[in-house]
Amino acid sequence: MVRISTPEVARDGDDAVVTAELSGIRPAGTIRYRFPVAYEPTPEAMADALFPIGLMLAMATDHELVLDAPVSPALLAQSETIQDVFAAWYPGTFSRARLEVAPRTGSAPPTGERALSTFTGGVDSFYTLHRNSDAISSLLFVHGFDIPLAHKEFRKVTSEHLQASAAAAGKELIEGATNLRRFLNPHMKWSTMSHGAAIISFVLLLSGTHGTLYLPASYSYNDLFPWGSHPLVDPLWSTEYLTVRHDGAGATRVAKTRAIAHDPVAQEHLRVCFQKTGDYNCDRCKKCVRTKIALELEGQLGTFTTFAEGVDPEAVRRLGVHSETDLAFARENLEFARAQGRDDIADALGGSVEAYLAARTAHAESGEQQEVARLRAQLEEANAQVAALESLPTVRAWNSARRIARRVGAEPRRPVGRDRERRRA
Repeated sequence: MVRISTPEVARDGDDAVVTAELSGIRPAGTIRYRFPVAYEPTPEAMADALFPIGLMLAMATDHELVLDAPVSPALLAQSETIQDVFAAWYPGTFSRARLEVAPRTGSAPPTGERALSTFTGGVDSFYTLHRNSDAISSLLFVHGFDIPLAHKEFRKVTSEHLQASAAAAGKELIEGATNLRRFLNPHMKWSTMSHGAAIISFVLLLSGTHGTLYLPASYSYNDLFPWGSHPLVDPLWSTEYLTVRHDGAGATRVAKTRAIAHDPVAQEHLRVCFQKTGDYNCDRCKKCVRTKIALELEGQLGTFTTFAEGVDPEAVRRLGVHSETDLAFARENLEFARAQGRDDIADALGGSVEAYLAARTAHAESGEQQEVARLRAQLEEANAQVAALESLPTVRAWNSARRIARRVGAEPRRPVGRDRERRRA
């Protein structure tokens, strides 16, 4: 079973450190969260924070979860639907888990008055901040999510950009760290499965002061597919005192990029790269290139100091399209390029899109052909078995007797009892 002990909190200088022991699976060990001591959580918030992690791990491993501390009744009830969704999305990874988790009794903790949004310096983060600037009071960045804990120097560079962004927006930046991925990554994929639950887990620790989470959407409603943070799932992580809002899915990535393209703060601090090469943006990976395409088409790429290079259509063509995610973003940029009359970029994107769709069709047809061949082989094997049976002397005699009987208007009676036993002998 997946078991998580009652969490504890301790102070380490200016930080609060929440710990709990995870056992029953590998790796086991101590789950840790670190954040400013000003946000030291209640016991209720700590217990609730561990539930999403335990639930995802239990569904992906031995399908039983035991939590020593009781949790939010609302969270526990909504977890039934969460399990249904992930089990339907990823039946090869997740199955429903038996929960040995008690619902908390008594009154719910008070609801915090402030609103929070996660903030990595990316397009989605900046867009959600722009949309909800009047409501959002705090921005959260967690080291150990998209930047590994070991990359301390890159964390420092990123932190400086995020602090400057938050200050310019008049928001407080809350920086935290956690080792959650050490336990999640061996059992499930981060982006497509677990990152939403991990974000919720950390935010629940801050719920004593923050009653609303604006969680930036990764994709528009038009391009939805199974993903770790999703408009179908995110609100289900809400409790009696924390409301989770999946924000920004009404806009495409191109629309979001255009919305922030004229913002001086984004121009100085935008970070979209996932390569973790030590450069704030590498300028070459697919996330960098597709963002630069939209900024170039908007006429603003030259104002973004976190990119060093322009857009090379040949580099766009070489990058290609290799997944449904790539396809969604390539189509958005392709439509924008055509609207802007940029045939060079449109041709490069169009060629990549066509190549991917052709490969996808060929793969589907190959799969159909393989299925037809498999069924044909099964039919041939069955025919061979029937032919082998019909070649047996007793079977040939029985079939001959049936044909003669039918000609004279009768039906032979199968041997029973001792006759059948003698026939078998």
